[in-house]
Amino acid sequence: MGKKAATAPAPSSAASAPAAPAKVEAAKVEVAKAKGKASKKVVATEVKPGLLSYLRPKSRWIFFPVFAAVCAWIIALNDQCDIKGKKKDCGYSGITPNACKTHACFLKGGKGYEKRTVKVTLEQGAALGLSLSRRDGAVVVSSILEGSVSLHNAAASTSEDVILAGDGITRVAIDGKVATNLADIEKAVNRPGAGKAVEIDVLRSRLPSFLQWVHNKGGTPNMVEKLLSSPGTLHFASVWSRVGGVGFATWYISGYSPASLPLYATLSAAVAWELSRCCHDESVGAGVPHCFRSKRDELPKVVQKAWAQTSDKLAQVRKDPRSYARWLFLPTAITL
Repeated sequence: MGKKAATAPAPSSAASAPAAPAKVEAAKVEVAKAKGKASKKVVATEVKPGLLSYLRPKSRWIFFPVFAAVCAWIIALNDQCDIKGKKKDCGYSGITPNACKTHACFLKGGKGYEKRTVKVTLEQGAALGLSLSRRDGAVVVSSILEGSVSLHNAAASTSEDVILAGDGITRVAIDGKVATNLADIEKAVNRPGAGKAVEIDVLRSRLPSFLQWVHNKGGTPNMVEKLLSSPGTLHFASVWSRVGGVGFATWYISGYSPASLPLYATLSAAVAWELSRCCHDESVGAGVPHCFRSKRDELPKVVQKAWAQTSDKLAQVRKDPRSYARWLFLPTAITL
């Protein structure tokens, strides 16, 4: 009996041994289910492509190198500093070459306001039709009323020959009488006439309306006014907008994300700066400015010149390709 009692637990432990593989299989099934649920969640949380991705092609790297090569081609073949005849001074006494080529062109000629004289003919029984106000000690046109000025503006051929709201008026001359202060100018603009010619000196801001707050009230343009209104800055903005437009179109068809847009903008700015900067020459004679303004040709003209130079060079290569091949591939002898 003692032996049987001692060996009685053995069958129960043996019977429980087959349960281990079953638990392992059950655990595997649970892990598989958990993975399936996780994969379904990942699929469900995937971001759907936006509308722009349907309109743009797949990413192609070739477009940026092509745009960069065209920009380098324009810069390499431009002749902006090849000035024939009189050179326009772009600097000051003692200016360094780096200062001349970097920022001088963006400050020279910058004026906060532009002064011009507009001639208006008074219509029969009509006054000029200007509503005036005083702003910072100056006489300013607050609005254009019905009168001779509105008729003059409608018939003007260019925007430079019109009077606009916001323009300053410094002088009005009519019938030999000159008015320069607010009271006299108000009397002059409200005086009707018939066929009389009136000269009006207009002072117009060269800055857009949202930047006119930077004007120096003292009259002398500050550094910001010069920078924003200089001919060099205006030419830079014109070229940058054109080259940048081509760069934006190139980026769009390249299929890359907006993160690459600064590269196109930087290359466009480099071309605009090269075509707008001033030039420096130390070897000029007396009386000729060392720092002078470049040609500042419009972009289409620059491209036409570069293409003409490229065509001429290709014609020379076709005429004697062997000499250019020797120059390109064979080492040049160095004479000591």
